[in-house]
Amino acid sequence: MLHKTFFYTMAALFFLIPAAAGFTGAPAPDRSSVPGPEQKQIRSFIYHHFGMEDEYPSTSVSVDQFKNHLDYLDKHNYTVLTLGRALDGLYSEKGISEKTAVITIDDGYRSVWNNARPLLEKYGYPATIFIATAYVGGDNYLSWDQIQQLQKKGFEIGNHSHGHAYFLNKPQKEIADAFEADLTKSHKQFRQHLGHAPKLYAYPSGEYVPEMTDVLKKYDYRAGAAQKSGVIHRSGDRFGLPRFPMNVNYAKMESFEEKIGMNALEVTKAFPETPLVTRKNNPPDLKLHIRKNKINPDGLQCFVSGDKSCKMEISEKNNELVVKVRADDTLTSRRTLYTLTAPSKDGSEWFWYSHSWVIPEEKPMQ
Repeated sequence: MLHKTFFYTMAALFFLIPAAAGFTGAPAPDRSSVPGPEQKQIRSFIYHHFGMEDEYPSTSVSVDQFKNHLDYLDKHNYTVLTLGRALDGLYSEKGISEKTAVITIDDGYRSVWNNARPLLEKYGYPATIFIATAYVGGDNYLSWDQIQQLQKKGFEIGNHSHGHAYFLNKPQKEIADAFEADLTKSHKQFRQHLGHAPKLYAYPSGEYVPEMTDVLKKYDYRAGAAQKSGVIHRSGDRFGLPRFPMNVNYAKMESFEEKIGMNALEVTKAFPETPLVTRKNNPPDLKLHIRKNKINPDGLQCFVSGDKSCKMEISEKNNELVVKVRADDTLTSRRTLYTLTAPSKDGSEWFWYSHSWVIPEEKPMQ
């Protein structure tokens, strides 16, 4: 049984780490109640470097850590799918196994080929690799030939932008145009080298606004992956998919086992839609509609980047909890998370949700 003290630690660890083919199934629903099979979940993990922990401790796991993660998934009978296939199942009437895990890898570093690929092939596990096309073939990055081979081996290739820009640094009215221009550059590269453009996107540094998701929808993307901890569920925002970050400090087996056992705090609505924080709305207010059927509302907790420095107002509407959250103090970092956790009714499980805020004026985290 998990203890409350664990969540004080985990909330501190899970705040933002600086930092295709497939998914051809039925359209995803909106964030309201969805008919069909019982709610299922996807535990998704985000990796960057493998075996480069001395050079990149904030974004690398050791080879042994990665092997231990795969070994755990194998011994505990998890179904490991690409993100696209997992989402296909999640949004279908058939559903997916409750023990479904997804391995995603951002940036496309060469250590994916040298250190991660052999282990993934050994266990027979696929992964979804998000590529920033401007960097392909550069120092320490995968080449197009390697990416082509990975695709042939069954790995899913997703889009991670062309230039990995900080789009939110631009004036808000310019973000959509800048994002679309970058997106079309990446499409040109993907079509030239892979014969198609991906339909899954991972936002650079996990930063995005509704104007960017609108562009993705315009180009028929199926989902967008963020960099915030949490569990994917069927009523969640498919253009803000949570993923548990992995690095050498937070990828020890005890931590990995806690994350793979986490459940989605089923948020059906979140306001505001934009993560942008201005001087006028700092600290920002967050309003969530949460399904309460599985949780003990009395145990609901909030955190601000791991600290219990926030206040909540809780009410009920249409058999859902309506929770308003606000930090006690002004936010100062470029990226900040509001995180909510709650125990199950019997206290044997925990549920998790994170919401990210961005202050564009602050220096990007490296």
